[in-house]
Amino acid sequence: MIEIGPMTEYDGEIAEAMGRLRQQLSVRHDGSPIDRDKLEELIESPYHDVIMALDDGKMVGMVIVSIVMSTLDRNVYMEDLVVDAECRGQGVGGKLLEAVEAWGRSKGCRRLEFTSSSRDGKVGARDFYEAHGAAVRETDFYRVEL
Repeated sequence: MIEIGPMTEYDGEIAEAMGRLRQQLSVRHDGSPIDRDKLEELIESPYHDVIMALDDGKMVGMVIVSIVMSTLDRNVYMEDLVVDAECRGQGVGGKLLEAVEAWGRSKGCRRLEFTSSSRDGKVGARDFYEAHGAAVRETDFYRVEL
């Protein structure tokens, strides 16, 4: 049975599983465990969380959520939603997305925002988000390396 919940303390095995999942999400990640300091910072912050999908204690999905505030709104930003390739199509992604929405509502957020790319063969991600009610916005997305 799939359990969805926040990461409440650092766990080396979970950090290793996150690294493997992250590699499935991006070819730029080498599959190494996620850095302990980064995970502990996410866990300790009231503005961020790691939401995990566990199947009998084995991590099969994850997502990072953050609160983004402006002078008008408080929104939840989603990053790194990934489900293990062996578990896709079983509803795990939908459960993670529901958990993100519930997390955002509990933090007083008005909307969920995220980016997704169809490059690297990730057309399925776009179909998944649209099937779950997400709408693509006409926007220019900018990035400046710091």
